[in-house]
Amino acid sequence: MLSNPRKATFHRALNINNRLVIDRRRWLRVLTVRSLTQSEFRASIDLEKRKFHMNSYFESSFYRQYRSANMALSRLAPRSRILSLGAGGAFVEEVVQKQLDAAVYVVDFAETLAIENDTYKNFAGTFPGDISDSDWLSPLNEIDAVFWFDNIEHLRADPTNIFRKLISSLSPTGQIFITTDNFARLRNILKLAFNRSIVALPHDLFSNVDFEHEYVHRREYTRPELESCLNNAGLKLVEFEMLWQAPAEPLKKMPFRMFETLFPRFRPHMLLRAVRA
Repeated sequence: MLSNPRKATFHRALNINNRLVIDRRRWLRVLTVRSLTQSEFRASIDLEKRKFHMNSYFESSFYRQYRSANMALSRLAPRSRILSLGAGGAFVEEVVQKQLDAAVYVVDFAETLAIENDTYKNFAGTFPGDISDSDWLSPLNEIDAVFWFDNIEHLRADPTNIFRKLISSLSPTGQIFITTDNFARLRNILKLAFNRSIVALPHDLFSNVDFEHEYVHRREYTRPELESCLNNAGLKLVEFEMLWQAPAEPLKKMPFRMFETLFPRFRPHMLLRAVRA
C-alpha cells in the first residue's frame, strides 16, 4: 500500500519541529547556568580521589582551571558530548560534567588512565592513545566540544594537523577550548635578557613523547601562532583570555603583576575558544 505523501511530509515537519524545540530548551537551560565563584569551583572538585601530584598541580594552576571552567559553562549546552585530550587531573571536566550533565570522554596515555582511574571511571568513556601519533584519529564523531587543556605544549607535533583531525569530528556547532602557556610571557623575556634558557634541556626536549616524559614542554606558542594554526585547519578564534596562574601574587612578584595588568599580552597563560570558520 502506498504511503500518503501529505501525511509523510507532515510527520517529517513534526519531527524537525520537535528537534528544534528540544534544541531550544537545551540552549534556554545553558543561559540559566551562572558562573561559579572560586569557592564553588573548588568545592566542586573531589581532590580525595586524585593522586597527590594532581592535588599540588590543581593548587598551582587553580585560577587557570577556574577561568576555563566558567568559559565552558557559559558556552556549552546541557548534556553536551565532550572529548578531552590529555585530561590529566580532569578538573574542568569534572565540574562541567556535574554542572551540565555532560558526557565526557578522555584520551590519554594508558598509564595515566590507569593511575587516575578513580577520577576517569565516572566519565562516559576513556580511550588510550597518543594524539601526537600521525595515525591517531578522534574516536568520536558529532562532538560538541573538545577540551585541550595544558597539553598542546607537551607535543612534538604540528597542532594544525591535530586541529584538522578534530574539525572533522565536531558537530556543526562544535567548539574547541584550549589552555596553554604564553611563550611571549614577560618572565620569558626577562630570562632571555639575563641569558637564561626558556626551553627544556636537550635531553628532555628531544626525548620520546611518552608517559615517562609527559611533563616536558616541547614547544610553547604565542597567541598569533595558535590563531594561525587554527585558521589553517579551517577554524577561527572567537574568544581568548590572557591569564595568570593565581588570582593574587606574593609581594615579591607584584612588579610582574602590575606590568601584566597594564599589558595583558605578556601574561603567562592563554585560554582560547575556536569554532568552524
